[in-house]
Amino acid sequence: MNRAMKPLAYYAHSSMRQGNQIEVPIPYTIMGFDMPVFLSFEDIYEFINLQEISANCILVYMRYLEELCRINGQAEKFVFVSPSLISPVRTDTEDAGRRERADNLLSFLRDAPKERLYLVPHNRGRHWVLGVIDPWEDLVLYFDPLREKKRDDFTELMNMALTDWKITTGEGIRRRRDCKTKFSNRHCPLQEGSVECGYFILGFMRDIVLNEIDALESITLRLHDSSGPEPSCNLRVIRGLHDGSGTEPSCNPKTVEDYTTVPPGAVV
Repeated sequence: MNRAMKPLAYYAHSSMRQGNQIEVPIPYTIMGFDMPVFLSFEDIYEFINLQEISANCILVYMRYLEELCRINGQAEKFVFVSPSLISPVRTDTEDAGRRERADNLLSFLRDAPKERLYLVPHNRGRHWVLGVIDPWEDLVLYFDPLREKKRDDFTELMNMALTDWKITTGEGIRRRRDCKTKFSNRHCPLQEGSVECGYFILGFMRDIVLNEIDALESITLRLHDSSGPEPSCNLRVIRGLHDGSGTEPSCNPKTVEDYTTVPPGAVV
């Protein structure tokens, strides 16, 4: 077990096995309204053992990242959108609730200042992906640790929300009528197993915040080496959960890789 996880593991085993839960307030800036989420013993156990993690764990980590942005003076630069507001309730791409989910996303995009980025985790059915939206550039970056091309629901959802945003802000008049939102599949680290996607999404969001991105197209994310059997991204994310200082976790950087658009001929 990673050393940083031992206090949390001890607390979970000593205080949570009788049904006790950890209550974490999630602010309206993430959910659209103030509400608490509750982490159960199972949530903690799955997280510290690198098993498939729940949406509640991702919400709590987004709460941590938002606080990190506030401490670092980046509160106006990044907005985190709860996955529960925009993920489909079933994997059917004809989900009847897509209109409602697009409206949920639009409520965050309203009055968006230029250069603000929206980080949107999306679960398309037991698999996590990440969208990074710059509405003023009409651009969406797509991070998928499986590098699959299928993103039908995600694309339709983004198109609906951004089309409505352009209409409400007048951007649709300024742009050509046939101009479509640009989607860019990012060439990002590939997960090795079947359950790590949630940890990769946490790592992508944290690296984007810590790199203090000025231009959306220049996003680069740091990778760190680890001697353990798990993918290094997983271990770095878990270490970072307990680091509230805004600095990198205590592990030595070995490589820096660009998360670029998928190169011609790449296997995705």
